[in-house]
Amino acid sequence: MRTCRFFGLFCYIVFVVMVLSHSGCGGSNMNNPVSDTDQTEADEEEAGELSVSVTVTRKTVKPGEQVELTASVEGVRGTSIVINWLNITGYGTLSATNETQITWTAPNTIGDDNIRIEVLQLVVTVISEVVSVGASDIKTDTQILSDTKEILLQIVRE
Repeated sequence: MRTCRFFGLFCYIVFVVMVLSHSGCGGSNMNNPVSDTDQTEADEEEAGELSVSVTVTRKTVKPGEQVELTASVEGVRGTSIVINWLNITGYGTLSATNETQITWTAPNTIGDDNIRIEVLQLVVTVISEVVSVGASDIKTDTQILSDTKEILLQIVRE
């Protein structure tokens, strides 16, 4: 009687194991949906080289005249681009300090000088976050790139 119980219990366990393995319980029968080969090129891209250029309508002006300046940023995939125009010498006025296109107005007088040199700077900072998905983890890499351009303008007395 006792061997019959053990045999019945054994058959029950074998039956349960067969049913569970056939139905997929106790383990995954699916392939991992994320693998090293599934990464896209965009995930593997770096922020790249920062290419900043400035277009100036003219570099020589008379007192009181205006100059338009335009900043162009290329070659990066940034999540945040910060533009700062700085009037280093403090003469004249900027229409804005954080726009891509601005106007600089020369002062109305330049004192006793015949020529005055104005120095403007453009500082561009790009923050780029790159997310990479691997087989076992997700990695985030943050890059901060910065470039400074100096713009020399001349104010010439009439």
